[in-house]
Amino acid sequence: MSEIPAKRILIVDDDPNISRFISESLRLRGYEVQSFANAEPALAVLTENPFDLALLDILLPGTSGLQLCRQLRQNPATNRLPVIMMTAFYKEADHIREARDQYGATDYLLKPFSLKALHDKIAALIGMPAAAATDERLSVEGTLAATSLPRILHDLYSLRTTGLLHLERGDIKKVVYIKNGYPIFVRSNLVREFLGQMLVRGSVIGNDDLSRCMATAKASGRQIGTVLIEAGLLSPHDLNDILRKQIIDKLLEIFSWPEGNYRFIQAREFKEGITSIDVSPANLILQGLREQAAHAQVEKLLAPHLDRYLLPAENPLYRFQEIQLSPFDQRILDLCQGDITPREVLKRHQLSRHDIEPLLAALLVTGILESRTEPTGGSMACRGESVDTRARRDEFLKEYAWMMQQDYFTLLGVTETEPRDQVRKAYYSLVKRFHPDRFFEQDLFPDLRDKINALFQRISDAHETLVDPARKAIYINELKGKKPVRTTVENILQAETAFQKGLIFERAKKYAEALEQFDQAIDLGGSEPEYLTHQAWSAYKLNPGDHARAERSRQILLHAVDLNPRLALAHLYLGYISKSEGNDKEAQRRFERAIQYNPNCTEALRELRLMTMRQEKQEKKGLFDLFRK
Repeated sequence: MSEIPAKRILIVDDDPNISRFISESLRLRGYEVQSFANAEPALAVLTENPFDLALLDILLPGTSGLQLCRQLRQNPATNRLPVIMMTAFYKEADHIREARDQYGATDYLLKPFSLKALHDKIAALIGMPAAAATDERLSVEGTLAATSLPRILHDLYSLRTTGLLHLERGDIKKVVYIKNGYPIFVRSNLVREFLGQMLVRGSVIGNDDLSRCMATAKASGRQIGTVLIEAGLLSPHDLNDILRKQIIDKLLEIFSWPEGNYRFIQAREFKEGITSIDVSPANLILQGLREQAAHAQVEKLLAPHLDRYLLPAENPLYRFQEIQLSPFDQRILDLCQGDITPREVLKRHQLSRHDIEPLLAALLVTGILESRTEPTGGSMACRGESVDTRARRDEFLKEYAWMMQQDYFTLLGVTETEPRDQVRKAYYSLVKRFHPDRFFEQDLFPDLRDKINALFQRISDAHETLVDPARKAIYINELKGKKPVRTTVENILQAETAFQKGLIFERAKKYAEALEQFDQAIDLGGSEPEYLTHQAWSAYKLNPGDHARAERSRQILLHAVDLNPRLALAHLYLGYISKSEGNDKEAQRRFERAIQYNPNCTEALRELRLMTMRQEKQEKKGLFDLFRK
């Protein structure tokens, strides 16, 4: 019996780290992979050797990915080879249409994309490999001398990876938690970076206070932060700020390492309850290069671009607000219109060289700026527009109210029989109107941020479902059993009015009337986490001794937490219910979570202090009884 040949994939990407991540992930799934940094050698190999698929980055030095795709289509040996192009988001519709119609691309991937999305797309085109996929997790390692920390962080963001980035330099070890491309937490073995040492060094607490609280935390198995709050040495708000600063400081310190080793191990998820930061990689890279990196490290990043011409990237991976630029920084960025080099920028601003070098290095590493060998000229696109904000807000609310209640076909404006190309066309038409960047870059409607993100997510879910035949079939079957729901702007406004009335009744302890209003808000406006939280609490307070009612309320609160894990009030109410049932351990955990997500949650703080006082009283009584014996 003849052996089934392996499925072979060729990758062309000039970013060696991205290429390594993609290549290794595909090898773990059983594919054979060969990668190149530019088009010319890749073309020679493709025309002389059989491959099952080519994965090409559009922006390559020299011959572009699009030009390479056209050459493949003109060669009889490769004119049927499946080709996936990689491009960014902002003008994807134009690029995709051009890639398909003029250059012959088979499919595309929009940066940043996840490795799972890549795997699914490849499997759809050429099937799974003959070799079985391994259970081994994706692991990529190297040295910081070869691949800088800024480049690593940016590449992990580009691939929307989740996992642990281990870094070592001599005896120093750190682990950076990466979630969907964003660093969220850091562990370190440096004693000076421990929370207690940081507080002592900053004169927030004394050594004696630290020793006493450390002993209490160790004896009780509780977090040192909680003990410090209960001792009155820190407020919950102070602790939250300090923990976030501690994480950022531990991460920024790594930028100062001139050498070291790294290893990234892919993971699915992390344990809940860790204090996490929400800072974009672009901001961290700029801050790290300015505050921690040595001049030689910055020069090394900037060196390949010194005599190339700078211009804003046509397709940046980061939204404009994801990197905080001062007015001076913005003026430097505005200079880069394709007709000036970094060397010329630095020559014009000799006195500010120390600030400009890390700025340009950060903008280039993150792809916000591009560098080209020839000047291009041109002007930067306007980042904002003059609009009647109130009118746009009203218009958005009307569209949101209608679109969130439509089935996927109605939402995209397609029928069940329309082909995938028509679904994609409808999807990109909506993307142009409702991508969050259109609102966030202009800082429009900050209070509607959740609704803007929710609407765009629903549009994306509709697209991903309807272009997948299997998922589409399942969805159609589910749709047949659903009763259509229609919510108007009037419904949303009425729901909010009912919710506010419910809050008034709840504060007056008229729980039956409050529950009636919260039920009405949910009927009109849907299962908003805040609505569910107050509905559950009012139902519970009607008869706290009813165990069945308490359990129903607990399940509703847990559902609200699933919808919004950072909803402090839901955690507080879960803590109250657990406390009433004598489950102090769970109650304590919920009260701590409430403080973590809302440092101003005085109710949770009071409960924790009462629990501590009760424990101390019981311990003293135990000692007294012991002496009496």
